[in-house]
Amino acid sequence: MLITSSILLGSIGAIGTVAAQDCDMSSPEGMSNCDKSDFDRDDLSYEIVWNNLYTLAQTTLQYAGYVVVFAGVTLWFGTTDSSDRAQIGMWLTFSGLAMIALYFGYSTVIEMIRYVATGGG
Repeated sequence: MLITSSILLGSIGAIGTVAAQDCDMSSPEGMSNCDKSDFDRDDLSYEIVWNNLYTLAQTTLQYAGYVVVFAGVTLWFGTTDSSDRAQIGMWLTFSGLAMIALYFGYSTVIEMIRYVATGGG
């Protein structure tokens, strides 16, 4: 539902922007009245792309770690006998905790690299 509403709202905004322009798309001469697009090639700079990838990896580590810890604790303590499910729950718990620790370590290493690369400033 969230994805559907986002697509609908995004397309309505784009249609409103196109409809508000006073330009004629039927001929090249009529397109001179059209506004330039807000899209700029600087929006695809390497820095922005790397920042987006960094944010995606960081967020994935954080939230996937929380989900795995929750699933592991549920399996580990939810089983009453010593079974394979309890062992899998234990491994999931420790793996999720390792992912969360890696999230904080990842942030620290990246900030250290950024500090060295910018000359300490």
